[in-house]
Formats: sequence, C-alpha cells, structure tokens
Amino acid sequence: MPDGRFRLLLVYADYTDRLSYYDDWLDAFRGSSSFELQFFNIVKPAREHDLRLKLAASDGVVLLHSTNGDTTVYVDRYAPILAERRSPLLTFVGNEVNLPGSPIAAKRATFANIRPEWIATQLLRESGEFLFGDLASRGVVAIPHALNHKIYLSTTTSDVRAIDIGSRVVRYLPHLGDADRNRISDYFVQNGSFFGLNTDISDQRLDRDGWARFLNGCKGTVSTEAGSWYIERDDATVNAIRDFVRGHAGGIVIANDSRLRTLGHKLPWWIRAALRKLLAAGLVRHEALLSERVPYEDIYERFFAGRPRSATHGKCISSRHFDAIGTHTCQIMFRGRFNDILEADTHYIALAEDFSNIDDVLLRFRDRDYRDAMTAKAYNHIIAGHTYQHRVKQVASLFGA
Repeated sequence: MPDGRFRLLLVYADYTDRLSYYDDWLDAFRGSSSFELQFFNIVKPAREHDLRLKLAASDGVVLLHSTNGDTTVYVDRYAPILAERRSPLLTFVGNEVNLPGSPIAAKRATFANIRPEWIATQLLRESGEFLFGDLASRGVVAIPHALNHKIYLSTTTSDVRAIDIGSRVVRYLPHLGDADRNRISDYFVQNGSFFGLNTDISDQRLDRDGWARFLNGCKGTVSTEAGSWYIERDDATVNAIRDFVRGHAGGIVIANDSRLRTLGHKLPWWIRAALRKLLAAGLVRHEALLSERVPYEDIYERFFAGRPRSATHGKCISSRHFDAIGTHTCQIMFRGRFNDILEADTHYIALAEDFSNIDDVLLRFRDRDYRDAMTAKAYNHIIAGHTYQHRVKQVASLFGA
C-alpha cells in the first residue's frame, strides 16, 4: 500500500446482463473509497501472465459470485495462479444450493485448489460453515446481498401503478425438493382474477434497468426465501435425480454442465431463447429443459418424501427482496428467516403456506395507507444498514483496509 490505499484485485465473470446482482456488486466496489481497484474478467480471453502481474500488484483479492455461481469452468483455468498469490483472498459463493450443472461439489473443489482465506456465504453463517467451513483458512463470513439504492428506487407512487401483483422469476427445478417459490407464483397466476387482481407473473428475464422499471409498475410482488430445505456438500441427491431424469429421456441429452455452456454464454440473449425452443423437443434435447418438465410430485415422492430437512437452514434473503424494497413494492411472502433481516408483517405481508389467511392478506394489501407505511418502514430499515455500501465496508474491514 505505497499510497495508503488498499490495492484490491476484483475478479469477476462477465457473461450475462440478466443477473442484476452481478452488476450491483461490481458497481458497489467501483463506488468504494476504501480500495484502489484492479479488475480481471475471467471470461475475456487473457494471458495467465496478465493475472500474475495484477496479483503481484495487489494487497488483496476478491472473487465475486459470477466466478462460480453458474459454473466454475472459467475460474478453474486460473485456479493454480490464484493459489500462487501472496495476498489474502475472499471468494463469494453464487447459488448455494445443489443444482444440476452448478454443483456444490464443484465449488468446493475450486475453493480447495485456490485456498481462500475467507469464503463469503449468502446463507446464515452456520449454513455456510457446513458447506465450506473446512476450506477457508480464516473462516466463513456471512455477507448476503443488499440494496442498490441508486438503481432500485421508487419513481412512481403506488396508487398509479397499474399492476397489482407482478413478478419475473425463474421457476425452481424439482431437484431442490422445494416448491415454495413455484407454489406462491402459481397461486396468484391461477387465482388473481378471482380476487380481482391485475397480475403479471412470468419467467421472462429482464436486465437490471428493465427489472427496476417493472417493479415501479407493480403495487406488490410475491416471493419466498431463496434456496432449499435440503443442502449437501456432495450433491448426492441431485446427481441421483439427474441420472433418473436422463435415464427416462431417450435420445441424446446435452448435460447442464456440458462445455457447450460457455459457447452459449457468448451468444446474444435472443439466440439463446431460440435455442431453448429448438432443444425442447426432438432427438437432441437439453437437460435443463427436461428437468423443467419433470413433475415435481414424481421427484419429491421418489427422492425427498419422509426425509428430514437439513440440520442447517438452507434458505436466505435474495437480491430480489432488496430490489422490491428499494422500489417501495410491497412484498407478500411465506414466513421465513431472510437472514434475520426482514420481519414478518413489519417488512412484508406474511402469507400462510396453505394460503388460509389470503383474505386478511389481501385486505391489508389493498389498504393503500397500510401498504405504503409497510414499504416505507422496510426501506428505512434497509437503507440504514443493508445497502451494497455497507457490504463493501464489511469486506474492507476483513482486509483491514
């Protein structure tokens, strides 16, 4: 630190604009006065020599969620070089659930090779310890997502928002053994008109600005805690489900973790969407599309029924919860811990998992004064201690910057 500022190397993977929190974390570090930053994009072709030079000129290294969330293919080619560093390294973890094509075991193998000083979990600390505690020499730290208040802000009052309940959300695969997210979305899709609600719920993917605009057109949104009741270090259950699904598919199946994934990342979004339709039928199909079409009940009964939930809580607060709070969009959600940040019926309207209190929920939701007071209280709570600036300060304190 020749000039007194901590020289931080920020490693990331730039391959999509449809995961807004990737951009939020980059912006948060760029806006921090704690660091003198260098950047290294592991997707962009670069020589190993470039990374070695940047490591030599850095006092610390941070690997963002994008380096391992969907795949570790990009970062694995640089793992031996990162392991040679002489400065401490913190890595975030993306998708801390057992997913086909993005296994926990692969992340663990990558971290074992890199040997990070800290691993930053989105989950509760004890859950991150369960998954990765043996791989971080200085420990696991809990650093969940946060609010980007410069992007996700209220630009319209709730009374002029045309959509009552709106959401853009990727459906959970049956492999998680958890259908809460799908159930709450489906309930409002199927019953919204009966309750006189104007609903707009789909799995359409939006970029960051589009998502912020969409939320500003919604009085409310529905959601659940992110994650699963079942988490494993070795992905044993999800691997068994993958074998079962592929074994009953017939034809040629392109695996989720095929090397073709990196090729897909280079294609424009509209081409990716067209390929999804093409690979949905025929002799050659993609595993992701097969997985989406497997009935949840079939998988649950075969692999999860009667099985106790994980001893550690596998769910967490999501960036989408913060996005809604920033735009003053009222959230209707099943009760959850939400990293002990959000409180039921204070920061969101709590819906019973069997929907038995729906009349009371909608009565409160339709009360504009109640709704506006709740969204204001949630916003004030988050802006006081849960913005990305707060999270970056937490990182800086670990490095002593």
